[in-house]
Amino acid sequence: MSKLYFRTGEAEGFTSKKLADKKSGYANPIRELLQNSLDASKEAGNNKCEINIYIESIDKGAIPHMKDYECALKTAIEFQKSVGSYNRNAEQIVNTIQQELKKDELKILMFVDNGKGMSPDVLNGLISERSVKSSEGSGGSFGVGHLSPYFLSSLRYVLYASKYKDKGVNKTLFSGAPILAGFEDDDAARGSVGRILEKIPRNESKPTFNFPTIYPDFIQDKMDKINTGSMVAVLGLNKKWDKEANYAIVSNFFYAINKQELIIKIDHSNIPVSIDKSDIDRLLEKNQNNKRAMDGNILCGSDVYQVWLAVKNDNHKSRIDLDNGDEVCVHIRNSIETNSVIALIRNGMLIARHDKMLANEINSLRKNEDFEPFSVVINVDDTECPRLFKLIKGAENPYHNKLEKSRLIKEDERQLRALFKELSEKIKSFLKARDRSGSLVLMPLLEIPNKAEAQGSNTNRPRSQKSKAKPSANKPKPPVNKVKTTNNGKKRPAPVIIGRYLEAKNSMRMKDKGDTIDIELNIMPQNIEAKDEVYLSISLAQDKDNDESGKALDFVSLSIDGINVEIPDFIEVTKDEETEKIEADKSQIKLGKLLEAQTYSVVATIKKPKNIKGVSVALKPFLGLKQRGK
Repeated sequence: MSKLYFRTGEAEGFTSKKLADKKSGYANPIRELLQNSLDASKEAGNNKCEINIYIESIDKGAIPHMKDYECALKTAIEFQKSVGSYNRNAEQIVNTIQQELKKDELKILMFVDNGKGMSPDVLNGLISERSVKSSEGSGGSFGVGHLSPYFLSSLRYVLYASKYKDKGVNKTLFSGAPILAGFEDDDAARGSVGRILEKIPRNESKPTFNFPTIYPDFIQDKMDKINTGSMVAVLGLNKKWDKEANYAIVSNFFYAINKQELIIKIDHSNIPVSIDKSDIDRLLEKNQNNKRAMDGNILCGSDVYQVWLAVKNDNHKSRIDLDNGDEVCVHIRNSIETNSVIALIRNGMLIARHDKMLANEINSLRKNEDFEPFSVVINVDDTECPRLFKLIKGAENPYHNKLEKSRLIKEDERQLRALFKELSEKIKSFLKARDRSGSLVLMPLLEIPNKAEAQGSNTNRPRSQKSKAKPSANKPKPPVNKVKTTNNGKKRPAPVIIGRYLEAKNSMRMKDKGDTIDIELNIMPQNIEAKDEVYLSISLAQDKDNDESGKALDFVSLSIDGINVEIPDFIEVTKDEETEKIEADKSQIKLGKLLEAQTYSVVATIKKPKNIKGVSVALKPFLGLKQRGK
């Protein structure tokens, strides 16, 4: 009969360093589990990696060794209290576990793949945190990354099942590994990590671990459906499986799914659904307006959507030969609607963005204003570019979401940086150069900010593209002019003005004509309401030597989608029942009530301040919403 065994070792506390850097959300667990499955399927020689995900409720009594688990928990609590290590964090962890244990049924999340399965050495290495991956094409190492499924478990308890071949013979393995806290029993001090074994080792100082070969019933029926493969089961699932989880799959594995190298099937409470190539657009498009990378995601929603569009169309696909003989597949899409973005793919998974690739040249290329905004996807395959692949794999962190310093020896790190430098130079030949002739051309879209951002934040960069701190400088003030209106003497609420400066770089074309400046820009309203009125102002960018800095400039002419907008000279106002004309504000012009998510082309001429000479004028557009009270 199997046993739940805690080997001798350091009596670590409940706030285990193994789980101290806990990440929230599905992104990290899904990256770890699906990447391991892709690797295992590749090693098994499969053309496709098939992953079945089950979310079920299981009777607590059907889970192996739950009584032993509860006994170990009670002993660990008593011991930690006796040595003064039962702190507030430990108490919170224990409360969560105990609340879960009060339930008669537990939620369980199971990932089952069709890979080569885990041998006893691999399974023991997984529980012991030793990397035993054999293939050079495998992604990263176990490290702490394999602990990410525990972040989804209220019980900190994960089960493992395997069906593998040993000299041509099919064999099975089963185990489980709770992470609690260290304790002492009659024999010795015990560590915090348990494991289900066939029997307790005779020699505990140099233990030999023998795993059970019989699955519990709720696992048996899942493993019967595969020839070889593995299961990872999370006990006491603490997050609802929802659109966030589906998005985590597609946003990280759109490349493998698009190539049909990864097939995902989800059975949620006996309701089967699948995620395949046809679902990528639907799931990514819904998040394309998300400007922040949330819950451990590598890229924000808008950036993921842009790199997907580069991959989606085969016309954007090219190959670059490196001097070392490697051939790198790149997908390049020019003149995109957002800031430039570069993404790195390894074995079908998104693993790093432009500023997390250990290469200044890659990030500098993204910021290079000599080119129209672009999206670039670099796909690193171990068969086509084995040298670059090996270096990237070595530099990859345990969570598979960036490349880190000091993971490679100095010489290998120099080689990796040199290859990225060469790659960035060769990518330039595929990019579209900006038109510097001074003629007017259409440019990327400006977006009116989300109202919450406009009222509560002064940043317009996605978190994933946040710049480094810069020396403080006086910023230009928004235009203070207000459109004067009347209402036949009736009082009505003053308009609420919502707006902010938007960066002019990458967003505007202009042509200096001496006394005037011609400009052209596109705007695409976001998150506006039917009663909102959109206004446009143009001011000079910050210039400490220019007294006109921050002042809104007067419009000479303006049109939107080819329709002229009147620039008034005077407006009539009523005061003490007498009407008079006053000079109109020509610096803040109403564009009207625009439709959300529709692109509008704005062409305008503005007056140039008399004390500004030459053509070196930087402008900032200011888009505002004015909304009167209900």
